[in-house]
Amino acid sequence: MLKIIDKIQKEHVFENLDVTDKESLFQALSAKISAASSQDATAISDALHKREDEYTTNIGNGVAVPHGRIKGYGRTDIFVAFLNAAINYDSDSDEHTPVKIIFAILSDEDDPKDYLLNLSQLFFLVNQKDILDKIMHSTTYVQLEEALKNVKAMDEKYEVEKQIKFLIELERADIQIRAYELYSATHSKQKSDAVLDEYKKYKETLSAKIDMNVLETYTRIKNSKGDALSKITDCKCSACNVAIPKMTVNEVRRQNQIILCFHCGKILFATD
Repeated sequence: MLKIIDKIQKEHVFENLDVTDKESLFQALSAKISAASSQDATAISDALHKREDEYTTNIGNGVAVPHGRIKGYGRTDIFVAFLNAAINYDSDSDEHTPVKIIFAILSDEDDPKDYLLNLSQLFFLVNQKDILDKIMHSTTYVQLEEALKNVKAMDEKYEVEKQIKFLIELERADIQIRAYELYSATHSKQKSDAVLDEYKKYKETLSAKIDMNVLETYTRIKNSKGDALSKITDCKCSACNVAIPKMTVNEVRRQNQIILCFHCGKILFATD
């Protein structure tokens, strides 16, 4: 499922990176990547800064995904950095935005398709709580490798469980796209379409992983109700607040089939 896992090589994992803010991170990261890839450190730094100037690459949960493209790079590489201490990644923001783990992507300027595909898979990887928990407890390549092995094993889980996760991520991608479009419509300084393209490619990648019948059901519900998913909280549908029978709750938790709320018709899911 996640082919990017095989792209994370030992020489591309940097342990104990001692930095204090985003700028010192980019300097240290560019130097490390330069040594590992034989690329010019300045060109790497410029590519990362160019993308970062458009919109922050902090995706939350202690993870940032700085990325950029360099003409003539010829491939797509993923680099991982474990920071000695969390940094406030967006120091110019009113909010505290701690980041402890970095996944950086470099690719060729002339191959945006491969770049966006790897970026979307990486977004999916680090937005799965069960996967992220294992990664966040890693501080070395050996520990990360073990966590990623567990991820591969998880790929053998029930297909419905994966479908639900894809749908949750698809809904999240839609929210991000709407938020970005709203921002662009209400601010005089327009940002580059690159960020929007990333989210749209992410959405395309997710859609391709979802069973056609499941996706059709999701789309139909979304078109008629605005949102298609509803989380079960305290044995109630969070969308309509109607009590869900215990037997149905257990079936949703088993994730052997797609189950709709009998009252509002949205797809039910549970995270506990």
